[in-house]
Amino acid sequence: MFLEQVRTQEQKDAVKYIIENYHSYVPTNASVGRRIDWLIYEHDGFGARPVGMIGIGSSVYPPPKDILIEMSLSMEQYREIFNSIANNWRFCMIKSIPNAGTQILKQLRTLAPIAWKQKYDDDLKILITFVAGGNNGAVYLADNWKIIGKTSGLPDHKSSSMKWDNAEQLKEKFVKPTGENQKLILFKDIRTKRERKKSLV
Repeated sequence: MFLEQVRTQEQKDAVKYIIENYHSYVPTNASVGRRIDWLIYEHDGFGARPVGMIGIGSSVYPPPKDILIEMSLSMEQYREIFNSIANNWRFCMIKSIPNAGTQILKQLRTLAPIAWKQKYDDDLKILITFVAGGNNGAVYLADNWKIIGKTSGLPDHKSSSMKWDNAEQLKEKFVKPTGENQKLILFKDIRTKRERKKSLV
């Protein structure tokens, strides 16, 4: 498997097409905040066509409490390291390829910190993702990601990002969780063993 970072408009159009036509439960290309995508190929030879895409973007805010618990952070500390956390916002394949998932996620863990540093000048330390649509996150678990909890669940029309809203806007948008559309929260610390001995903040 081969990952190619998306830079051109043609590549962006390919990503949009893949998501809108093949993502099983969130077929939208829209995102908020930072974003880096890769097209996925079975090989890097001449004439290869994309078989999927994977992307990372800004983390979530406000964060589910399970993320704060896993990282042993207060809300204020989470804000301090917000730009060192990325959300694997989409992972979408056009077709099923045996063992492709673990190969792709392994490459993502290698490529993402480099691309994040080059584009945003921040050190990427943590990857998170949210899995819904009846999926159990098996591809992530095979790559040793950790299930750390579930989201509280909101109705579809309230499941929008609030990461850039101020206190007043958050108050207006707040709705009590209903348990609908719950998502598994998966977590991956991509720091080296030496780096993990140090505090995140």
